[in-house]
Amino acid sequence: MTYPLMLRELVIHLDTGEYEINRIEDPRIIGPVDYGWSRYHTHLHMTGQRDPALFTFGGGPLAGSRIPGTRRLVFCSYSPLWDGFYISSMGGAAYILHRVGVDFVCLKGEAKQDSVLILNHKNGQVTARLEPINPDNLWNGYASPQGEWLTGFYALQQAVFDRYKDEYEGDWVRVFAVGPGSRYTNQGIIGSNPVRRGMLTPIEDWAGRGGLGSRLLQRHRIAACIFGGDWIDPDLQDSKEIDAYFMTYYQQSMIKTDLGATEKYRYVPDFQTGGTFGVNMLTVEEKLLSFNYRSIYQDPSERLKQHKEFILNHYLKQFNEEIIQPKQFDHCGEPCSVVCKKYQGKFKKDYEPYQALGPLCGVFDQRAAEELNHFVDSLGLDAIQIGGTVSWLMECIAEGLVRPEDFDLPPADQMSFDFVNDPHRFQIVEDSLKNAHYAREIVKLLMDKEKGKIFQNGIRAAAYALDEKYRYSQPGKRTIDRAVFTSHGRQGCMTINQYWVPGMLSPMPMMGKYFVYYGVEYLPPRELGKKCVHRMVYEFFSENSGVCRFHRKWVEAIVDEIITAHYDLDIDYTKHQFNLCKDIHDHESPSVVFWESERNIDLIWKFLEDWKLRGLNDPSLEDWINRFRNDKYRAAREFWEEIREGIEEAFEAGADQIPEVAPPYKAAKLDIMEQKSQGK
Repeated sequence: MTYPLMLRELVIHLDTGEYEINRIEDPRIIGPVDYGWSRYHTHLHMTGQRDPALFTFGGGPLAGSRIPGTRRLVFCSYSPLWDGFYISSMGGAAYILHRVGVDFVCLKGEAKQDSVLILNHKNGQVTARLEPINPDNLWNGYASPQGEWLTGFYALQQAVFDRYKDEYEGDWVRVFAVGPGSRYTNQGIIGSNPVRRGMLTPIEDWAGRGGLGSRLLQRHRIAACIFGGDWIDPDLQDSKEIDAYFMTYYQQSMIKTDLGATEKYRYVPDFQTGGTFGVNMLTVEEKLLSFNYRSIYQDPSERLKQHKEFILNHYLKQFNEEIIQPKQFDHCGEPCSVVCKKYQGKFKKDYEPYQALGPLCGVFDQRAAEELNHFVDSLGLDAIQIGGTVSWLMECIAEGLVRPEDFDLPPADQMSFDFVNDPHRFQIVEDSLKNAHYAREIVKLLMDKEKGKIFQNGIRAAAYALDEKYRYSQPGKRTIDRAVFTSHGRQGCMTINQYWVPGMLSPMPMMGKYFVYYGVEYLPPRELGKKCVHRMVYEFFSENSGVCRFHRKWVEAIVDEIITAHYDLDIDYTKHQFNLCKDIHDHESPSVVFWESERNIDLIWKFLEDWKLRGLNDPSLEDWINRFRNDKYRAAREFWEEIREGIEEAFEAGADQIPEVAPPYKAAKLDIMEQKSQGK
């Protein structure tokens, strides 16, 4: 039996508090990115503003279903950090938003004062209202009902929950909020903890990239939103119908298929670990990025030794003993058997934050990393962005490029920030804590309205300001040459996801996400550009369907069949996502800027040299290595341009040239973690 896709939007005019509910009539809008881009793009052309005062969030067409992983809440807006359109999402929150009885929410304009947005559905009626709130006072401290003293994001979220929870039935309520990082920087994020048995759980999830928390507070004056209700979606509740899709393609039930496709994020028996932290830290080996990427200059054997001594024998060992063995697993707030969240007490551990605010900052001990990560989380700051910024400044201070006394920072001897792989020269517990404390001082500097001002608009602007302050102009000798980021627009930037692969530095229209090809194998740059486009399209199968990408192995194969068949949509789902990606590319890619840092260039060059050391015999690889050795700046420009040409060619070739991902998932391309486990 098929059903019509009946989507509804809740539009809230923040200046007046008035709101309206509309049916979505545009057939091009199916998912939350369709909706966000449509509203953003239309408003941009109507107003002529590059940064329209508009902010959207919502779930995908399967948010009311029983299918695990389909309730991701997707935010779309102008990003003050990236200086362009951006998408950021958090796990599980659409499970509760769906109870409001709308699919999408659009915030327009600016509230008269800092406010909490209250959304509810009761007895067939959707309501929305604004109430004033003083987030600054609450960030300073708030006691939970259990007597725990909370600060920052955690305090504001708890206060909003305590104040309004009685307006909702049971646990059908959720809060998202921002921290003080959204007041003082353009790198603020949006956080949310699920509710269980009337209390906020310790498993927070983040819409963590793009600085959309800063946008929400600074431009729209929304500090938090509490939402929920009693609306029940009767759609896609029939387990027989759902299982039929999976039985057709996988010859097994939905649950069995999902468990097999998401093993990495739960537990991998062959590895005796699980989750992003466990699997990635185990398999990263000589690709580990440490001490602000200076590890790339070391011989692979030296990097492997660091991985063995600091990661396998300590950092990962702690994780396995404290989390994996006692099975401290949970989910993001929606019913899901993957239980990808790995935690100990109040500390949830994922690879990228515990890498960026871990080895990248010279921290290899769980206690030190917990302290640093939780501090950054409480401020509501992007851990990957902050890790890239803090490690860069630590190197600049350690190398004498920046005088710490100019910013009231401790002297350089208060950290240990040279590449090292010998536990006799680097006391893992003590020196990690020393580095974590120094990193914390830098983060506190970022939050200082006056002293930290030059660091509050991102690493790119900060590097230019420091080079002007200290009169550094020679390439290779500037502070910016130690920084790693991609550039967009006049001031936009994004520190890279923590994988040493060229794809993470590609000139794609939206960086800092996984909308690139991030395989570790060598590809000629033009081919890499094409694969980045292919990857972006399939990532939109997840993002624009409101589905967690941890389920992508089956999502990319059959989510189109589920959505189009169930809702009787006469569309080519691949073409639909391709057209959306191309539209974003056409408007955003002209603002992409070539690499401005020598360290970016060296990341590419040393990646190529690594493949030569591995014995790869490839004429294209040999040619590029020679070009980098002769003139790395010119070679880098040519490499970047080749990637960009590949991107353009892939978009010009059209949707028909996007390779099909066919089920079953075992036949799909294995990711690098699985390849390693099979000795390939």
